[in-house]
Amino acid sequence: MQQNKNGFTLVEIVVVVAIIGLLATLTSLKVVQIINRGRSNAAGVDLSNIATATMQLAWDTGRWPNRAVRTTPGSVEVWDLSKGSAGLGSNGGNYPDWKGPYYLGETLDPWGNPYFFDPDYRVNGVNKVVVGSFGANGKGRNYYDEDDVFVVLETMELFVPNLK
Repeated sequence: MQQNKNGFTLVEIVVVVAIIGLLATLTSLKVVQIINRGRSNAAGVDLSNIATATMQLAWDTGRWPNRAVRTTPGSVEVWDLSKGSAGLGSNGGNYPDWKGPYYLGETLDPWGNPYFFDPDYRVNGVNKVVVGSFGANGKGRNYYDEDDVFVVLETMELFVPNLK
C-alpha cells in the first residue's frame, strides 16, 4: 500500500519561516538607515538656511546668537535657536541694528530636538563656530559624536554624517 505524501514536513516549515524572518530583519534595518540618512539630509538643509540667517544677524548687529561680539564669539552656547534671545526670529535679545527676522523656518531638527549655536564646537581638534543638530541620538551639550549635523559658520561648510 502506497502512502500519499502531500504537504510539508515540520522541518521544512521551520526553515522557511526562519529565512523569511531573517530577510524581514535585514530589510527593516536597511529601512531605518535610509530614514536616518534622509533625516540627516533634511537637517543639513535646515542648517544651511540657519547658518545664512546667523551670519546675516552677525553682519547686521555685530553679534552672534549668544550676544557675543562677532569677532570674539566667546564660549557660551545657545542650545535652542528658536528662543527670542537668539535674535534669529525676533529681537528678544535687544540686538543693536537688528533688521530681522532672519529665520522663521523649522527650529526643531528631524528628531525633535532644537537646533543649536556653539562658538567652541570641536571639529578635528579645533574650536569652530557652528550651528548644528545633535543628530539621531540627541546627545549634545558639549558631547560631540559622529551623528551630529552642523555647519561651520566661517566657511559655511556643511557636515552630514556618513550613515551606513
